[in-house]
Amino acid sequence: MQRINFVLPGKNANNFKSDLRWLAKLNLLVSMLSLALCDGIVRAQEVSSQPNTSSGIADTNSIASITHQPETNTTVGLFGESSGDTAQIPANVRPFQLSLTRAHLLGDWAGLRPKMEDFGITPALTYVSDIAGNPSGGKSQGVAYADNIGLSLVFDLDKLVGLDGGSFLVSMSQRDGDSLSQKRIGNQFSVQQVYGGQTFHLVDLAYQQKLLDDHIELSLGRIAAGDDFLVSQYDYLFVQNGFDGNPVAIFYNSPGMNSYPNATWGTRIKWKPTKRTYVMAGVYNGDTAIRADDNHGTDMSMNGPVFVMGEAGYRLNGLPGDSQFLGNYKVGFWYDDSTLTDYRTVGYGTPTGSKQGSWGFYGMFDQVLIPFAEPTSNRGLGVFGSVLVAPDQAVSEMPYFFTAGLAMRGIFASRPTDAAGFGVVFGEFSNDLRDAEQREQLLDPTVGVQSHETVLEWTYRFNLRQGALFFQPDVQYVIRPAGTGQIANAVVLGCQLGINF
Repeated sequence: MQRINFVLPGKNANNFKSDLRWLAKLNLLVSMLSLALCDGIVRAQEVSSQPNTSSGIADTNSIASITHQPETNTTVGLFGESSGDTAQIPANVRPFQLSLTRAHLLGDWAGLRPKMEDFGITPALTYVSDIAGNPSGGKSQGVAYADNIGLSLVFDLDKLVGLDGGSFLVSMSQRDGDSLSQKRIGNQFSVQQVYGGQTFHLVDLAYQQKLLDDHIELSLGRIAAGDDFLVSQYDYLFVQNGFDGNPVAIFYNSPGMNSYPNATWGTRIKWKPTKRTYVMAGVYNGDTAIRADDNHGTDMSMNGPVFVMGEAGYRLNGLPGDSQFLGNYKVGFWYDDSTLTDYRTVGYGTPTGSKQGSWGFYGMFDQVLIPFAEPTSNRGLGVFGSVLVAPDQAVSEMPYFFTAGLAMRGIFASRPTDAAGFGVVFGEFSNDLRDAEQREQLLDPTVGVQSHETVLEWTYRFNLRQGALFFQPDVQYVIRPAGTGQIANAVVLGCQLGINF
């Protein structure tokens, strides 16, 4: 077998402290992985001697709720999103469910957590780390580590002050680490989904009110559009940021779009005329300056411009009496009133021009194709995909973007909550951007001309301790990094570790 050498951080005096911190985190990671593997052996032996009944087994893809979604009293599960419409349906009459409950590594926190919940406060403390290295390809070879510690408090205003259907969310994030894509590979789609905003952030300060028997839901305050719009539960399985947590091209085309760990002033209203359908709209402050790391999420200004999103969705099956072939289908649009660089004016040796406003639309779906067992086993294979189109190529960096893939839960009967996936991310750069880069290349031959980038990902998640802990080996292959053809295709080997305390 060929030896694979990873380049560790340097050992000079200038980065010695950084290396010590890196090595300390690596030691912590190895210790946790050892615990996870030992636990996995025991759990596999336990499960193999018990009947396969996974209703009530913890979330098999807790990354979504760990890194993006606030924890609520509804179930949160396999591919991440809450499922309030079906959370209270008895397990013996449910069809295939993507959303399952998950356990806490520290149990009930010595009795503190249930006391807080009875009082009206639901806490969540989570940790996710991504470690990845590129043994071949990219600009250079090496390893990078990134992590996210998340804390959220959901205040039940019914219990606290008697406001029926009201709640208030406060959440915070602490991120640390480096980006392998930025430091070593040089590609567009980050291979570590928890990289970004590496500092302490105050994230959500949001009031939510449910009305008319939960048919209408209103959110107001400091919120993130990416927590509600352009979300598929399947995407949360993956480590590649092109999937997780939103198809990433919208952030290149519209600076007003925001997601965890960044939030902004906004309001969102969701109407559910039936248990299968919804219509949703949101208006947000699109000012990107408030996201600066040195603001730590505490810049409360409202300078605009306006960012608007709308979405409609339909759920196929998923209710009592339905088949196991659960599917979710969504379409949406966005408009960003930001002032953006006009690529048609770049590369002429004169001041560049600008253009106000960008827009686009999207569609996404996920669908269970093959259930592996009885409805309450929640084992099966599904497919998913998304397409984003931002037609104005004068201001849209990536006008065409696609994702597609397969996701499975419970491939092996002895491990019914493990999840596996294969996915493809593809993004095509703007024709007007390419023309501008070709003009610049005439003056500077080192300038690359971007055409497209593709990433393939294979991943498998071992869920341990009823989903309170997971360990996820991961392989990615980056094709045409940065889209220029000047950087060698990269193999990325890594893993993700998640803990719900």
